[in-house]
Amino acid sequence: MKTGFFVVMMFIATLMQCSGNKAVADAQNERVAENEAVSGYGNGKVTQGSWMELFLGMDQDSAQDYAYSCRVPELEGIEGVASQELEATWYRLDADFPGHYRCTHGLYVDRDFPSDKVFRQVEFGIDTLLTQGFGYNDELQDLKQSLALRKGYSPRNTQDILNRAKQIFDLYTKKNNSLKPDSADFKIIESRECIVAHKIYDQGDWASYIIEFSFSYNGSNGCPSWADYFTVNKKTGQRLTPDDIVEKYGEGQVSKKLRQAFVKAKGERNFDLDVYNLSGLELIDAADGCAIVNEGVMFYYRPYSVGCGAEGMFNLVLDLK
Repeated sequence: MKTGFFVVMMFIATLMQCSGNKAVADAQNERVAENEAVSGYGNGKVTQGSWMELFLGMDQDSAQDYAYSCRVPELEGIEGVASQELEATWYRLDADFPGHYRCTHGLYVDRDFPSDKVFRQVEFGIDTLLTQGFGYNDELQDLKQSLALRKGYSPRNTQDILNRAKQIFDLYTKKNNSLKPDSADFKIIESRECIVAHKIYDQGDWASYIIEFSFSYNGSNGCPSWADYFTVNKKTGQRLTPDDIVEKYGEGQVSKKLRQAFVKAKGERNFDLDVYNLSGLELIDAADGCAIVNEGVMFYYRPYSVGCGAEGMFNLVLDLK
């Protein structure tokens, strides 16, 4: 069973565009209510093809010299979400194309949590991304490793998470600027990273969250992104696993429903079932995690887990109550 919490640099193109164009931003603001209803932020619904609709993505705007907008209007339209946008001049250490660029970082996190146990799970997931997400230059590996140790870090609330993000961003900026090449007059495509942590389900003893990670490093192919979903027991901090679901409902029922959902998803995406054709038992094994949503239990698969990269992420919802 694959249980790794985050695997940095998995790829899937997001469905949104991020630009400074006011007309686009206005149109996106008008869709806030619709996006919540479709993508499930706030109501627990998760449907194929819509899981990333909260992200604007980060496609550059050529009219603005590859500038990324430092705002995510959809998230600003959701009450109770704290946000922070950071930016600084960074340098790319490349013998052929040394240059400087603007690096921006966005962080959007719920202000309140059902319990401290849940908060601990969410903040650890965010911190994992914060300490591993800026490694464009190999010279920063030592800094990443030291930050990941989390020495002396014990956040109490969302503001502490935002402060931690700024501290890490500033440390990377300082380290990056100390590696400034002799010639860096050439301006290259900007880089951006964005993390979103938001509750999608809260009933009884259980609460479910999505943590999305999206980044674009100096003209990378598309806007690589993925999401992790997890359900936490508000009292114990126990995290629901695919094994728990199999134990409760039986391997036969879970594997059958997974297979049916997988075949349906393949058909909706017009991908040949003969490619990465998996049995129900193989789908249980391949799951990156699971979470309770309003429709039942969702098994999710990051890009490449059960298909080619072009197929993106699979969220297979089983009608298990």
